Amino acid sequence: MATVAPPPDTAPRPSARADALLRRVEFRVGRRLDGILQGERRGRRPGPGGEPAVTRRYEPGDDVRWIDWALTARTRQAMVRVPELEPVLTAWALVDRSPSMDFGSGEVTKGQLAAEALAGLGVVLRRRGDRLGVVATTTGGLDLVRQPRGDRRGLVAAIAEVSAVRSTAEPGRTQLAAAVGALGRVARHRGAIVVISDFPPSPALENAMGTLARRHELIAVEVRDPRERELPSLGPVRLRDMETGATRLVDTADPRFQARLAEVQAQERARRAAMLARAGARHVVLDTDGDWVLPLARALSQPRRRSL
Repeated sequence: MATVAPPPDTAPRPSARADALLRRVEFRVGRRLDGILQGERRGRRPGPGGEPAVTRRYEPGDDVRWIDWALTARTRQAMVRVPELEPVLTAWALVDRSPSMDFGSGEVTKGQLAAEALAGLGVVLRRRGDRLGVVATTTGGLDLVRQPRGDRRGLVAAIAEVSAVRSTAEPGRTQLAAAVGALGRVARHRGAIVVISDFPPSPALENAMGTLARRHELIAVEVRDPRERELPSLGPVRLRDMETGATRLVDTADPRFQARLAEVQAQERARRAAMLARAGARHVVLDTDGDWVLPLARALSQPRRRSL
């Protein structure tokens, strides 16, 4: 008796989904970042007209575009000006994968936006020839650690693994400060660190971020959703805390509730911004319903406080 084979699983593999995401980000970011980031940092692939650093005699194998014709004419020997190239920058990205990052009221969740921001960061660093290491956390430990790499395949694998990270611990508040402190022990060499999270304000997190900022260039990428700031008037609604699981029944049509919510959220935003400023982090905000490319580009194009 013949048997019918079950239909093959048509769901794309995590690596295929990550590759598709990276392709979308590369297409979206490419042209828009060129004008903003051009000249922000000297690259390691010099072209004609670059600033010289070392003048010496021409040697076989030197790029002919380096020849200084005026100096060659004066000395009657072939002379070149070799650009001084910056060392490879090693950057680390810490992606918050706690349950609160699964929230989203529109087309994407905060976690999906974080993955897009990670891809955008990787695209920029690859264009410069730099390397990116990736870590992820769910409750406070480092659930994923990928050593710095500068190739596209490594970036695709990192995006896929970050997207697959899920918490298996009991419900509770995420200890992001512990993850930031652990990353400081992993990122031993001076470089750049990008933390992508919704940043629940706390003194412990401020101290951990401040410790990182004293050694590294620190960029805090805050991801948020508009429904965290404002709720539509729908009448009685039961809200659930995605991290602790606690629920509360509220009347969203009550003007007093709406006013209190707006006040609390404004205070929370002010506390978060002040915390990151005191810690010495460069703060950029990305909304799930907005354009994240330009805010991220502006943050990356700001002058660094120190030479990395």
